[in-house]
Amino acid sequence: MGDFNVVRRREERLNSIFCLRAASDFNSFIHDNSLVDLKMGGHRFTCFQNSDLKLSKLDRFLVCPSFLNHIPHVSVTALPREISDHCPILLSSYRRDFGPPPFKFFNSWLLRDGFEKAFISNWNNFSGYGTPDLYLAAKHKHIKKGLKEWRASDHPKEENELNRLKKLVDHLDSEVEVRQLTSDEIEARSSGYRSIIELEKIKALDLRQKSRIKWAVDGDENTRFFHGYINKNICKSKIDGLLINGEWCTDPEIIKREIYSFFVDKFKEKWPVRPKLKSQYFKEISTDVSQLAI
Repeated sequence: MGDFNVVRRREERLNSIFCLRAASDFNSFIHDNSLVDLKMGGHRFTCFQNSDLKLSKLDRFLVCPSFLNHIPHVSVTALPREISDHCPILLSSYRRDFGPPPFKFFNSWLLRDGFEKAFISNWNNFSGYGTPDLYLAAKHKHIKKGLKEWRASDHPKEENELNRLKKLVDHLDSEVEVRQLTSDEIEARSSGYRSIIELEKIKALDLRQKSRIKWAVDGDENTRFFHGYINKNICKSKIDGLLINGEWCTDPEIIKREIYSFFVDKFKEKWPVRPKLKSQYFKEISTDVSQLAI
C-alpha cells in the first residue's frame, strides 16, 4: 500500500502527462506477482497539485490472492485530503448489509436427489389468479421460494454426510496401519471414497459456475483456482458506496434508492399512449393452445 508514484491507465491522470512505458511496467509487476488492485471509492484521484491542477491516482492497495481468501469482502475508500496533497486511503473489512442475496439457480441441482420432487411439487401446488403474464410470474416466484427452502434443508444434510464419510475413510486409513481390515470395512471405505469424490465433484461444479469460467478440461476440480476467481469477482462487482450529489455515501438504504431511481428513469415509458395493433389479418392462437402455456 502507499504512493507508487505511477498510474496504470490513461484515465488515472488529468492535466498531466501519461507515460505508457511506466504504466506497462507497473501493470506487468502486478500481473507477474498475481496481485489484485482493489477497487477504490470516494475519489477518482488521490494526488492533487494545487499549483497547476494536476490530478493522479498514485495511492492504492495491492493484495495477494491469499489475502482475499481470508478477507474477500474488503473495500478501499479515498478520504478527503484536506490540506495535504494526497488523499488518505482506508482499507476496511466491514461488510454492509444490502439485504438477502438474489436467487441463483445452480446447474448441479439437476444432479441432486430431491430436486425433481421439489420442483414438481411446487409446480403442481401453486394456485393463483390474474392475467397470464402475472400468473406465470407469480408461479415462477412460488417455485423459486420452494427451491430455496428445499436447498436450505438439503445443504446441511449434504455437508453432514460429506463430513461423516471423510471421518469414516480417515478412521479406516488409520486402522489399516495397525491391523488388517475386514471385507466389510474395505467395502465401506471404497463406497465412502466414491461418495466423497461424487459430492466434491458437484461442489466443484457450483464453484465453476460461481466463478463464471468456461473450463475446457472437464472434471478439473481445482477449487482453489475457482475460489480465487470468485473472490476477485466479489471485489470487482460489489458496491461499497456511491457518489451522490457530490458526496460519498455508504448507507445501503440510500444507495439502493439511488440505484432504483436511476433505472426507473432509464426505463420510464416515453410514449404516454401506445398504438393499438388490431387487424383482421393477424393470426390468433386458439384458447386451448393458450391455456397450455399456463
